Amino acid sequence: MLLIDVSGSMADRTEPLLCLAHAVTQAADQAEVFTLGTRLTRITQALKVSDRRQALARASAAVADIDGGTRIGDALAAFLAVPRYTGFARGGAVLVLSDRLERGTPDAMVDAVRRLSRAAWRLDWLTPLAADPNYEPRTAGLTGILPVLDHLGDGASTDAVTDHILTMARRWMIGAITISGYKRTCPGC
Repeated sequence: MLLIDVSGSMADRTEPLLCLAHAVTQAADQAEVFTLGTRLTRITQALKVSDRRQALARASAAVADIDGGTRIGDALAAFLAVPRYTGFARGGAVLVLSDRLERGTPDAMVDAVRRLSRAAWRLDWLTPLAADPNYEPRTAGLTGILPVLDHLGDGASTDAVTDHILTMARRWMIGAITISGYKRTCPGC
């Protein structure tokens, strides 16, 4: 499962991450994709269309809060309030792609991430900020969720995110996910 931050601070990464999410949705037997901003939006169905341009257009049309603020705590609480969505996470690998520049209270985010971690088999958080070798998570939100994350790592590029997904697939035998060729079919991603 991918939870992609589409807020303004992630604007330069939104399209490449949606391209990658499309590739994952096309390749994996089971995949769920949601966007996080000021609200939660499920875009899995939009990304199931095989034509990348059409899929991205449908996903973009569904997401009303692209380039807005970030209320990760509220969006994750909305996710957890829907039993079917929580069922998607139950026993699965959940990957959050966000810089965690939260406008909401850190307590709401910390509570929601803790609840999500109890449902998921594995919860990883990739942030573009971690590409800096001197990066240290110091915000109240990130320090609050560190104990329940299985991994906090580099999410600065689609290559870094792809490597992480493929490493998870190999290391923990999630299944064969082939995302090869996404750059050839996704100009600018």
